[in-house]
Amino acid sequence: MDIVNVNPADVKPASEMRRLLRAFLRHRLAHAGLLGLLLITVAALVGPTLVHHSAQTSNLDAIYSGPSWSHLLGTDQLGRDLLARLLAGAQVSLSVALAATIVASLLGCLYGLVAGMGPVWLDRVLMQFLDAMLAIPVLLLVIVSQAFGESSLLKVIVVIGLASWMGTARLMRTECGRLMQSEFINAAIMGGASRLSLALRHVLPNAAAPLLVVVTVGIGQAVLIESTLSFLNLGVPSTLPSWGNLLGNGMSSMLSGAWWVVLFPGLMIVVTVLCINLVGDGLRDTVDPKRRTHL
Repeated sequence: MDIVNVNPADVKPASEMRRLLRAFLRHRLAHAGLLGLLLITVAALVGPTLVHHSAQTSNLDAIYSGPSWSHLLGTDQLGRDLLARLLAGAQVSLSVALAATIVASLLGCLYGLVAGMGPVWLDRVLMQFLDAMLAIPVLLLVIVSQAFGESSLLKVIVVIGLASWMGTARLMRTECGRLMQSEFINAAIMGGASRLSLALRHVLPNAAAPLLVVVTVGIGQAVLIESTLSFLNLGVPSTLPSWGNLLGNGMSSMLSGAWWVVLFPGLMIVVTVLCINLVGDGLRDTVDPKRRTHL
């Protein structure tokens, strides 16, 4: 029976994704944020079917009714159950934020890849344009874009996505510049790999970890942008409940003493963005090797 000597250098190390996952699982604040996000998501998906009241049904006999057993979070200016509207608004706000972040991520990745893997002159032109776009406040750009035409759910998603891609593009451009100087990229180029193959098989997989951090934080920013636009009546149509619409409609109710109409929508926005930021911080600490050593 032959004995085979195994060289320790030939043993395949644990994959990078497994190491990142183990480091993320040791981040306690990220656990809290992830648990909060899961609870909010489950409540948004399942909650409307468990609430006995409809989000659109008015009850003129229960206008500005305070929190009680019949209406746990009270009612609004039309007697609609606030809990039902919060859960329905969670579906709208989270869907818009997620879809807009996907649009921004795809556009930013494509822009960064073209700038980082293209000729030098194209890189300079694209980065100059990117710097000019970054100089414009995102909220101002979105408000101006939303001022034209009728508001719709698709328009809000597209506008937020088109105004939020610059950070992803800059990160993708930086990662491309770093990876294009690496040895395995040079080896792939010498082996005859095309630009498309380099982008899909080498650059994107190795840039996935920092991109995940930017995308996660971008979801929280999209929630804030959508809430701000809806608060100003420039976002989601008023016929659809969203956290921004509920907050905007409740501001006029504060004079009537209906504090719950403003408190609970605002609290949902704050808690959701906080949970997303905690997850983003955990991912950032996991991806950064210097921070990961302290976990």
